[in-house]
Amino acid sequence: MNFYLPIAEISINIYLLLSLGVGIGFISGLFGIGGGFISSPLLILVGIPPAVAVGSTTVQVFASTSTGVINHYQKKNIDYQMGITMIIGGIFGTLTGVLLLNNLQNIGAIDNYLSFIYVVLLLGTASFILYETAKVNIFYKNKKFKLHQHSWIHGLPFKFKYRKSKLYISILAPLIIGFCIGLLTGFTGIGGGFILIPCMIYLLGMTTISVIGTSLFNITIISLISLFLQITINQNVDFVLAVILIVSSSFGAAIASRIVERLDQENLKVLFGVLLIIIASFLLYELFRTPINLYQKRLEMSTI
Repeated sequence: MNFYLPIAEISINIYLLLSLGVGIGFISGLFGIGGGFISSPLLILVGIPPAVAVGSTTVQVFASTSTGVINHYQKKNIDYQMGITMIIGGIFGTLTGVLLLNNLQNIGAIDNYLSFIYVVLLLGTASFILYETAKVNIFYKNKKFKLHQHSWIHGLPFKFKYRKSKLYISILAPLIIGFCIGLLTGFTGIGGGFILIPCMIYLLGMTTISVIGTSLFNITIISLISLFLQITINQNVDFVLAVILIVSSSFGAAIASRIVERLDQENLKVLFGVLLIIIASFLLYELFRTPINLYQKRLEMSTI
């Protein structure tokens, strides 16, 4: 049964869309990631226009992270000073990303650019996960090593004291990180938690207890700003598509929560890395394959 998406302006099989949402929720719950990281590439693969995939995924990111923020607010796990600093940088990054998306959409180059960026992100993340897993299990097994060491970032000027995280670092560091995450959110629809959390731990040196809550706080506000900008500038948010994905993915996440504790976490990391490589491979295939209707278009042009 086909279902018409008004903003995407296409008809899509409703069972395919529901299955996709359940799958996204299941993968998110199983591997502990934001759904936006994989939903945009998968939506593109099933035929959703890239710009609409980005805008609609932003709704899903906001919905999923906002519930987590409430939980961490109650537990007082949010460093608001750090979060607001990153949000300030993120506002400029998000605006840049949304305008860049708009420019590429206007010149008709958005499909290839977005697919290529997703491929780079997916392969880069997969490589990092597989490398870290191998390093811990082979080279550092039964050895203790420091999680964080001081880097050049701690030598930057304009230092500020973040009391909740017990840090005294340059305000430029979280501003730059916030800008990059905002740029990623505005341009790809991805929340960026898979990049933000390692940056907060390894680069800024934040304590793990406040990292997740602060990350969710930052992503929630930035995704809300990005959503507003996508609606006003790009008009690429299909709320019908977004609601279907949010509802169906919640079922997938509920299923995953029942089985995730029974599975080995190290094996899950490897499986997740392999999954990212598979999705990236499909995107690469779509990038380089010859369109089916290419010769038909040439025939039509020759008769004009």
